[in-house]
Amino acid sequence: MARKNKVESKILQAARKLHLHDSTFTIILAALIGFVGGYFAIGFRYLVDYVNKYLFFSIGVDHEYFKDWRIFLLLGIPVIGLLLVGLLTNKLGKEAKGHGVPEVISAVVRGGGIIRARIVFIKMIASALSIGSGGSVGREGPIVQIGSAIGSVTGQFFKMSGGAVNVLVACGAAAGISATFNAPIAGALFATEVILGGLELTSMSPILVSSLVSASVARSYFGNEPAFIVPSYELASFWELSLYIGLGVFAGLVAVSFTKVLYKTEDIFDSIKIHWTFKAVIGGLLIGTAGIFSPEVLGVGYHVIELALNDPWLVSIHAFLLFCMLKILITSITIGAGGSGGIFAPSLFMGAMIGGFFGMMVQSIPYFNVAPPGAYALVGMSAVVAGVTHAPIQAILILFEMTDNYKIILPIMISCVISKMIAKKICHGSIYSMKLERRGEATDTGKDIAVLEKLTVKDVMSVNYKVIPPETPFYEIVSMIRTTNFDTFPVVNEEDVYFGLITFQQIRQTLQNEEMQRLLLANDILVKDPYLLTPDVDLLEVFNEMEMREINCLPVVDKDYNKRLVGLVTRSELMARYRKEVLLERY
Repeated sequence: MARKNKVESKILQAARKLHLHDSTFTIILAALIGFVGGYFAIGFRYLVDYVNKYLFFSIGVDHEYFKDWRIFLLLGIPVIGLLLVGLLTNKLGKEAKGHGVPEVISAVVRGGGIIRARIVFIKMIASALSIGSGGSVGREGPIVQIGSAIGSVTGQFFKMSGGAVNVLVACGAAAGISATFNAPIAGALFATEVILGGLELTSMSPILVSSLVSASVARSYFGNEPAFIVPSYELASFWELSLYIGLGVFAGLVAVSFTKVLYKTEDIFDSIKIHWTFKAVIGGLLIGTAGIFSPEVLGVGYHVIELALNDPWLVSIHAFLLFCMLKILITSITIGAGGSGGIFAPSLFMGAMIGGFFGMMVQSIPYFNVAPPGAYALVGMSAVVAGVTHAPIQAILILFEMTDNYKIILPIMISCVISKMIAKKICHGSIYSMKLERRGEATDTGKDIAVLEKLTVKDVMSVNYKVIPPETPFYEIVSMIRTTNFDTFPVVNEEDVYFGLITFQQIRQTLQNEEMQRLLLANDILVKDPYLLTPDVDLLEVFNEMEMREINCLPVVDKDYNKRLVGLVTRSELMARYRKEVLLERY
């Protein structure tokens, strides 16, 4: 620890000597994160390929091996993969389960961007095992979590503020997406639109730098080719836009179905009260059984997507629909049974399948000049992603960069917007935010308000106050006000049992009636407030209560004995802490 602090101190001293301001230093760190994140993305890609090829016989990619008796290996390989993943995640890091992006969003919104360093390696290995053994998940979720962890560890190393750490977390996420899909602009938009929840000019520069550096690293290994090579599809006629509107509606419904089936499947697995190993076996057997009858739905499935984009006529119209439905089910089982991997690649797969299906269907419409089914498969990919993530701008840009096809950008834009509108109308949250909401973590309140959610009453509770016994005469209360600086007095007995509050406003009203003053006791003028706080209540709830009731002070009582007063929360103290936390988040 001492050595770490010494290295950190020397780096910071060097930065000061070079007159590097905070923003400049952040950009330098962003470039470093982009460089490291790019190499981790490359390493993760090679690790997935190695695990798939040498440990699991290229399951989900090379189906020629699984002939005759070997086809029964399809039953066992996903089981082994899920068992190994479960062993890693349950023993070393449970946050490495699932698709990873919600955990990053939670760290940004509620945890000041803090992510454990070990997650970098646990997520890499767990996701490589899950994808390599035929699990129907993708690479984007893991690499986002891996890159974000790199950014978080960097920020923690230099003891940066919560807001600065969050920016570096977003830099890592952008680096991962950029290097994985050769999409630097989409990577930056993903980090701002999904991870940070909105565009802030102060954070865009470091995120763009990180994304560009990471893309440059990846291109030095894989070249500057787009992720998918597709024909130069374009809009056949202006009237064809109405068909793409219909595809947007269809894609939105598929996105909603995927989201609902995913979390329903998770609920089913969670409700089964057995050891996680048995859940992994059940999930693996279900995945393997689907693979025997339809091996195309195993793994990432990029080869099937390329077929839909380039040679859709080689796939029957019924197969397109079947592949989409099976992909929804198998992806949900993979994650529900404890697998580790992203939902972006499965969303692309579903979009290509329903787009291909829709494109086949509209070919027979008379009096219409219609593009080939591959064009609809391409548009369907972006539309389903937009509906699943509720991030249409990111979906539009990433498909443009992944295919390098600008001619069909108008249909993509229309379908993405329609899909997102349909999905949001049915499901309030995206597939990412819904997971957090199911855990009781709201993400749609905005970052400023979310600051209050991660603080509790005990963080602002005051124990410096003057109490008044219930039998205190009114004239003594007035005397007490004159000799103290308090304007609110809790009324308690000798055992600190809370009766109510007396405020300066109440006393001022009583002073107008001189005859009553000689007869009144504290117990006669107090306000008996039934709403009592406990130290573990979050400050967002306190803030809302004060706003609705238009009050400036609330009592705090013991959690175990709810009549014993332990403190007060005032509006001024709450707002002072709120302003401090917001400044720390931003700077």
